[in-house]
Formats: sequence, C-alpha cells, structure tokens
Amino acid sequence: MWDNFFFIGLPYIAILMFVGGIVYRSLSGIMSRYRAKWDLSVRGDYLWTTRSTGFFGRASIGPASLCLHWGLIILFISHLVGFIGGSYNFGSWIEFFKWAGLGGGIIFLYGALWALLRRIIIPQVKAMSTPDDYIVLLFLILIAALGLYQSAIEMVFGISFLAGPWMASIFKLQPDVSAIAGAPFINKLHIIVAFLFFAYFPFTKLVHFASYPFGYINRPFVSVRRRRTER
Repeated sequence: MWDNFFFIGLPYIAILMFVGGIVYRSLSGIMSRYRAKWDLSVRGDYLWTTRSTGFFGRASIGPASLCLHWGLIILFISHLVGFIGGSYNFGSWIEFFKWAGLGGGIIFLYGALWALLRRIIIPQVKAMSTPDDYIVLLFLILIAALGLYQSAIEMVFGISFLAGPWMASIFKLQPDVSAIAGAPFINKLHIIVAFLFFAYFPFTKLVHFASYPFGYINRPFVSVRRRRTER
C-alpha cells in the first residue's frame, strides 16, 4: 500500500502541483493585484522576484550561486541520462550518470550549505531571509545529501536499472511499482523527498527559473554609476 502511495500517487500529485502551480502563479499573480484573476499580462508575480541578497556579503554569494546553479544543471543532465540508460540498459550511460552525478552532487551540496551558512552568519542577509528561504535550502541539502550517501557511501549505482523503467511507466500513465519496490530504503527516501520538494516548488521563490531566459531578452539595461562626493 505504501509503495503504491509513494511511487504512484505522490509522483502524480507532485507533477500536477509542479506544473499547475507554476501556471497558476504565472496567470493569476498571487503576489499582485491580479490575485485570483486570470490575466495573460500578469507576467508571473512581478517577474518571479528572488529577493536578491547580492548587495550583502558579496564575496560569499559567488561560490554559493555558481555551485548551486551549475551543480543543478549537471545533476539534471546526469539524472536524465541515468533514467534513459536504466530504461534501455545502456551501461555506458549509467557510468556517465555515476561520475557526473557524483561530481554534480558534491558541487551542489557545497553551494547549498554555503548559501545556508551565509543566511545564518551575515546579519543583513539573515534579516532579509524568510522561513521559505530556509525551508528551500534544507530541502535541497537533504536531497543532495541522500543522493551522495547512496552514491559515495553505499556505492549504489544499479538503482538506475530499477528507477528508469519505473519512471518511464509514470510518464506513460501505466505506473508499475514492481521494480522500484525492491530498491534500498535510502534510494526510496531520496525519491520521496525529491517529489515532496517538487510539490512545494511552485510556492517558493525558485519559480523564477520558469521565466529564464524569456524575461531577459527584452529587459532594459541596468545603469550602475559610482557616486563621487564633493570635497
């Protein structure tokens, strides 16, 4: 019963909330005057503001931001390759997933930990932070830590041969948990936490990814000038 809930029900709930939540925020503007009113001109809650903290602790935001974004890109590509390789028994693809995922996970976890640390120790950043900022980072740290534990500690890479067919069955609308049901607990926990995060995603500031790069094509230039005082 629990396998059916976590690996059939939860994935569909997460996908529905992920896609539906982003569309809802795009067209209803829950943070603006368009709240609960569907309008194509809303442009996604004031263009999906991220409440940037880059003005404070500038030396610390670089490593955190770069590692988070590049780590995420590497992990997305490696997981996609791993799922496809697992579905079609491509051994070389699983090998790529093994090393790219391990490297991307380390980079990503470092960035997430750095981002959390700067929100705790830099007073200005801490004052600007909201509970959502901490919840998002804790989610990301937990997901990355579970993934690295199963790859670097448990040395479990054959999970792709189980997760690939299961994931394919989800997207084919013919869910089959028989494969993933036999996976180790740590693998299952990694998947469950990831789907919980995807369900929560549309209600966070991370929805700004949905506007990239479209919102940047016609964005006006930002003029930055140095202020010089008269003596």
